[in-house]
Amino acid sequence: DFFLSKQSYFLSESGLEDIIYKLKTAYPVAASNTITLNGNSATTTVATGGYNIKTITSLGDVTLRQRKNTITLSPGDGISFNYGIQSGIGGFIMNNNSGVNGNVYSNGNISGSGGVYINGTAVSAGASGIIDEVSVGSNGKGDAWAHTVTDSSVVGNLYCQTGSGNNKSCNSVQGDPPLTPMPITQEMIDQWKSDAELGGTVAGNLTISSPTSLGPKKITGDLAINSNLTITGTLYVVGKITTGNGVQVSLDPSYGATGGIIIVDGTVNLSNNAQFSGSGAPNTYILLMTTSACPTVGCTTTNAVEIANNVGAVIVNAQNGTAHLNNNITLNEIVANKIIMDNNVVINYLSGLASTVFTSGPSGGWSIQSWKEIK
Repeated sequence: DFFLSKQSYFLSESGLEDIIYKLKTAYPVAASNTITLNGNSATTTVATGGYNIKTITSLGDVTLRQRKNTITLSPGDGISFNYGIQSGIGGFIMNNNSGVNGNVYSNGNISGSGGVYINGTAVSAGASGIIDEVSVGSNGKGDAWAHTVTDSSVVGNLYCQTGSGNNKSCNSVQGDPPLTPMPITQEMIDQWKSDAELGGTVAGNLTISSPTSLGPKKITGDLAINSNLTITGTLYVVGKITTGNGVQVSLDPSYGATGGIIIVDGTVNLSNNAQFSGSGAPNTYILLMTTSACPTVGCTTTNAVEIANNVGAVIVNAQNGTAHLNNNITLNEIVANKIIMDNNVVINYLSGLASTVFTSGPSGGWSIQSWKEIK
């Protein structure tokens, strides 16, 4: 029994290591997985909590002698994969002299104009994907990959089926790049809203006019942040969010090594130099997500997200709507169905979509928060 139990333990460990390897190499991972060694199997489950926190549980079973182990991972420093900005079918629109210091992956077109650049790899997915009038790559790295590439200059490889006006001919060995799903599921959204409601409800609009600690909390109206705000739990805003110039939004130190969530059903408007920061621990951020699909019929504002100037350590997600970026932007990550960059806007970002397609740009990996046996 002792010998078989030991086998079960190491089989369970093998299940964990299999999933960790796949995550490190950006290989697709299902919610449930099975690995078989020497005729016995371990079943692993992968759950996502917080923002991109992975909890992996592995049950090893050798002739009914069962051992179970679990590990919790969070995004961290490292060189396992490179990150990229992500947009949906609405595409990525870059106006004169705007640029991205990093990579871009779009399920729609990537459209540029005079002086536009992406200093990493640019990917426009699907059979109708187009990259137009963009300078791609720097320092000898950076590929362009789309069905059609026109009027572009590419430092690295140019993968396309049709092209014209480029600095090199299409390399058609690659097929069309695949569409990439958006990172946040409805189940995650529902869970975050439930977490916020555990702290009670503020009826109507709420204005933060003096330094305040808040959360978890549901706000049934709008949230206006006109003074410094410390987040002590998940916030769910049914209306819209606006910030005043220069306000500080931060996570309470009790968050430790984990990130915090603000989820909004309405639109988001971040004014000049509204600064976001983590808990004080390395690699901790605030995820600010809106479920808004603006601009659509019935929207009273143009876009789901408006950002002016620098906003600090924040992850912005508007995967149903449009994000409009004004002036210089430093973001940890931005995801939107459509991203529009104004003239001369430069995006510097630190994290985002992990893909083995990217050969340059910001890089990261996984940090281990805990690893233990639970059965």
